[in-house]
Amino acid sequence: MPNRSGLELEAGERLRYRGDLRLGGEVAVTDDRLLVLRTDERISVAYERIDEVAHEGFDWFLGLLSAALVAFGLYGLTRNPALGAFFVLAGLWSVHRSFRRRDLVRVHVRDEAKPVTIHPTAIDDCFGALEAAMDAARDTADAT
Repeated sequence: MPNRSGLELEAGERLRYRGDLRLGGEVAVTDDRLLVLRTDERISVAYERIDEVAHEGFDWFLGLLSAALVAFGLYGLTRNPALGAFFVLAGLWSVHRSFRRRDLVRVHVRDEAKPVTIHPTAIDDCFGALEAAMDAARDTADAT
């Protein structure tokens, strides 16, 4: 059973999963809602308001293109050092950005312009618990 301290859960609310976020903070999945606890904000989303949950892994195509950009820049250093350095830096920046955005969980919330995005450290455990909790909540709602 995950630790319930610091989550301010309601009485009788069952905690299914609690884990850390890669960029700081915590995520918790209960029977009724998703909780995201960051240093500057606290987000609570009931499953009835969630339209879609998507997991985005590492974008290998973009990673390969970025690596090709670095290789082209390294080759270009012999011909035009300034332009070659620009391509190397642009490729490295793209690789870094792609790597930081890996294993993103995007939660599309009804009536919200921006989705809730989280980067859990244990992506399989978090995504599995979230899907199971949402399925159980939908089954309960369909039964009533």
